[in-house]
Amino acid sequence: MDEEILKLADDFTPPSHADWMALVDKTLKGGDFDKRLVRRTHDGLSIQPLYTDAPVVARDLRPRDPDGPWDIRMAVAHPDPTRANAEALKDLENGAVSVTLKLDPTGRDGVAVGSAADLARVLDGVYVDMAPVALEAGLLGPKAADWLAPLGKASPAAPLAFHLDPLTAWAQVGVSPGPVESHIVSAATVAARLVQAYPKAELFLASGRAVHEAGGGEAQELAFIAAAALTYAKALVRAGLPMDKAFAGITLGVSLDGEYFTGVAKVRAAKALWARLTGACAIQALPPRIEARSSQRMLSKLDPWTNLLRLTAAGFAGAVGGADAVRIGCFTDAAGLPTAFARRQARNTQLVLMEESALGRVADPAGGSWYLDTLTDQLAQAAWTAFQAIEQAGGIIAALEAGVIQDEADKTRTARLAAVVSRKDGLVGASEFPNIAETAVETEDAKASPAAEQPEVRVPGPDSRCRPLTPMRLSEPFEALRDRAATTKPTIFLATIGAPTDYTARLTFARNLFAAGGVAAEIGTVEEYDAGKASLAILCSSDDRYAEEAGRAAKTLKAAGVKHLFLAGKPGDLERELKADGVDEFIFAGMDAVAVLDRALIMTGA
Repeated sequence: MDEEILKLADDFTPPSHADWMALVDKTLKGGDFDKRLVRRTHDGLSIQPLYTDAPVVARDLRPRDPDGPWDIRMAVAHPDPTRANAEALKDLENGAVSVTLKLDPTGRDGVAVGSAADLARVLDGVYVDMAPVALEAGLLGPKAADWLAPLGKASPAAPLAFHLDPLTAWAQVGVSPGPVESHIVSAATVAARLVQAYPKAELFLASGRAVHEAGGGEAQELAFIAAAALTYAKALVRAGLPMDKAFAGITLGVSLDGEYFTGVAKVRAAKALWARLTGACAIQALPPRIEARSSQRMLSKLDPWTNLLRLTAAGFAGAVGGADAVRIGCFTDAAGLPTAFARRQARNTQLVLMEESALGRVADPAGGSWYLDTLTDQLAQAAWTAFQAIEQAGGIIAALEAGVIQDEADKTRTARLAAVVSRKDGLVGASEFPNIAETAVETEDAKASPAAEQPEVRVPGPDSRCRPLTPMRLSEPFEALRDRAATTKPTIFLATIGAPTDYTARLTFARNLFAAGGVAAEIGTVEEYDAGKASLAILCSSDDRYAEEAGRAAKTLKAAGVKHLFLAGKPGDLERELKADGVDEFIFAGMDAVAVLDRALIMTGA
């Protein structure tokens, strides 16, 4: 028996590529392969249904610390310095390795810190020479770096992360107080001075967050990162650092959303892009340092518990992609400042990924996957092309002033939002499976109280201006609809025709759709319609039933007082006849759901 099996194995000839394609063509029955099976990302990359080969991708096989393969980082942004201090200590005592302090002297969008004394109060009890402290201070960055430096106690090994990033601050707001070039020079001058005392400090953060949060694509984000890194490196060289030290002081900031395969490939592509950029500057074998943070644009105010899944996917991508630090937000971030419970969830998510899922035990686990290697290469190539376009426009500042970067980001943002409003890209809890009876999640109620000192960030010269890369969230169109509906609590009647086997599929679709706009459903037969409960109605049944009974049902409902009648499904050849019988509108998959719901709310007075 064993000999027969071995002989069969020896005689077996695996199907060729042509054989497989013949089977595919047979299955598709003449359908177009690209249209049916090839998916395209919002920035134009093609995703094949099956991969049989991949380009060679350089792998980062540096061994990772088994006890701490990446830095678990938490954001601290409570406006009250005392509360911010308590949050930082709690995070560091319960699993976080480092913290990012988001500073805003006004207290409106971060910790109200306006002086060295304020920052010292926030970090009271934090061993800054041991626990990495990162700053997110926008154009206040140089001053904040000078405030942080003394707290490192001049220890050369202090892991300070100044994360100077004036480009992101300018790109998101659209104006800088004084020339943005001067802000970069100021930041580089401070960084070059501080690195003498802190040679391991992270000086600049070259982040693509501005593009990502504005709805831009992955390749566009990576191109922004590369262009920012080059700009910051040039500034550091002009400030007196050698080229290799300048690049060594730069951290790459990658944003990750719930698409974990894309996220893994993006982190790996950032490494490939870094190698190509540093190689072009005659710097060899300088490994990148990457901070991956979860996306804000993917978070929803609606059914925020689903954000836990999105954030976990982002953390997974950062860990598997090989990020050095991973910062996961809190599931309530879209609604307000997080409670202690929400912060604990953010910490524990990473701890589970690290300690229970053991994601850090293997270096580059995605390597060898034909799909992920191909996607990594596609992103790296597309990003390099986009980076070259930015440089040809005169560099990142000139490209932002001319709108080159914004134009590309706007195209992707438009495509992304079109997929959301048509529900092609479903958002669980917002556009799909909404819970209109949900209660608001708990957040911290913190009033902004400005710092006693309001430091000046203006530099001499005229303001720099560009069209802002305004942050967005994908669920905002549906959140706006739900807010409107909350005041009037509208209802729509779902009129069924036939047996459950006839109407269940379309009834479920219609109920789901209108719930996404905050409209509750009453369900019953045509004869059970009550004009006192709902002025809008939807016919729900099968195509066969529509052909036989929809016209009569439409007339009955209109006579009973329905002001606007929908029919669930495409009408096909029946459209003219059904409209003549009283159907006003047809709802189906792929339509602009937000536009339909907006009209429905207007008709109900919301």
